[in-house]
Amino acid sequence: MSLRINNNIESMVAHRNLLQNDRALSKSLERLASGQKINRAADDPAALVISEHMRAQVSGMEQAIRNNEVAISLVQTAEGSMNEISSLLVSLRQRAISAANVGASDEAMIDANQSEIENSLASIDRIVSSTQFGHYKLLDGTNAEQTLEDGSTREGLRFHVGPNADHMAAVSIRDMNTSQLGRVEEGQVPNKSNFVSLADIDVRNEQGAQDALNIIDKAITEVATVRGELGAFQKHTLESNLTSLQVAAENMTAAESTLRDTDMAKELATFTRNQIMSQSATAQLAQANAMPQHILRLLNG
Repeated sequence: MSLRINNNIESMVAHRNLLQNDRALSKSLERLASGQKINRAADDPAALVISEHMRAQVSGMEQAIRNNEVAISLVQTAEGSMNEISSLLVSLRQRAISAANVGASDEAMIDANQSEIENSLASIDRIVSSTQFGHYKLLDGTNAEQTLEDGSTREGLRFHVGPNADHMAAVSIRDMNTSQLGRVEEGQVPNKSNFVSLADIDVRNEQGAQDALNIIDKAITEVATVRGELGAFQKHTLESNLTSLQVAAENMTAAESTLRDTDMAKELATFTRNQIMSQSATAQLAQANAMPQHILRLLNG
């Protein structure tokens, strides 16, 4: 026991420990209240740096997931319209075959077939002009493959589908207007009826009906090819990537939670310990402050 009264060392030691216990108690309360064991950089500098990078990745993944979902919706919108175009082309082919049956068709029937074909062609062009995602037209050739100045090509539709730079996926949709479907390529010999594209077909004579069939078949193949490309892009690129991103986001969130979040059971145990230690330090400080009173006995003799 100290017999000095100017400096009560026992009181100073007890006070220092009381402050430490109070700080530890405050940190436990903060962690329990916030649910995070790292509330400032000083709590764990290294873990904070790693955690912030993980948070950035998780945030990027979440936005990439939304980007993928939007891209899937856009592709489905385009493919749904092309499904109707395919149905109209099949109907056109049926009318052309009917018109080619010249032995059993009179002039009125041939004119009716041609009228129905013209209506179907107009419907295809109307679908092309009205198919859009928001205000963004999909089938009018805006999203066709582009040739750049250096001679390279670039897909028309480009989507950012990952959490980091350059995580891009792309696909193109050719022009679906009747003036571009079934089109005779430059340098090729046109058919005997001089039909250049689907928009030109005329089945009011036998040769025209035969040539129209060839044009329609080519158009059906072109539309089916684009639909196949979109379907493969949706299934093997967008949907596969979406599933991968969702799993990665879950795992990254779990890893970040391990670094950043409070283990509530463990922290409650720590809080209880700190609370007891703080109460004990308070009691000992009171005892240390009372110790100089014993010197009065010496002074009183």
